[in-house]
Amino acid sequence: MRRANRVKANRGKMAYKDPGEWGGRMKDVPCFILGNGPSIGKQNLSLLDGYFTVGINRIFFLYDPTVLIWQDLALWIQEKKRVMETKALKFVRRGADTRGGFYAFKLEGKDPRLTDNIKTLYGRGSSGSVTYQFVHALGCNPIVLLGMDCRNDPNGNTDFYGVNPMHKPHTLPNCVKGLRFIARSHGQRRIIDCSENRIFKEKHTLEQALKIVGDRKYNRETLLKMLLGS
Repeated sequence: MRRANRVKANRGKMAYKDPGEWGGRMKDVPCFILGNGPSIGKQNLSLLDGYFTVGINRIFFLYDPTVLIWQDLALWIQEKKRVMETKALKFVRRGADTRGGFYAFKLEGKDPRLTDNIKTLYGRGSSGSVTYQFVHALGCNPIVLLGMDCRNDPNGNTDFYGVNPMHKPHTLPNCVKGLRFIARSHGQRRIIDCSENRIFKEKHTLEQALKIVGDRKYNRETLLKMLLGS
């Protein structure tokens, strides 16, 4: 039955686009990873206009990033209209949509690891660590983390928009595992944490992060040309 459903979902689907040449194209360009943790709802994301931003999942409720990344088919099923209304370049796990035509990556293995091959990313259960692998392979530096909380807020909200019904008992532990991977794998990249997690001890406000990054802004068209090599 599952195979029949997959065949039905893929019928008439457009071919995916290949991101294989993206590696290193954003070398030393600052990147802001926009997670969905409750703390990102407190941020003035309009300050990020002109910066390279990679937003995860339902970040488009708050902000339209340069790149939107997701890996769960359920998100596409529930939000495809809103996804398609965004200006963001869509970067999706193969099989996590029914449309095709997007730039796509394969997801392999149980544990996250760094890679130079953007077409294949690694690890299960943590969109944050998958996104980090992506921007690390692009060459981004520094990398600013926003809404990467991996914890509920005092009211029990899992995300900035409330309680995500897709959360499972393993969701937060996998998220924390992903943050630990980021913390030990950054190498020569500077990580600036503006989230409310318990992994990174040094915290910054978004305003402080912007002072560190500096006024290294581009318009959306320029950023996409840099990424796509056009």
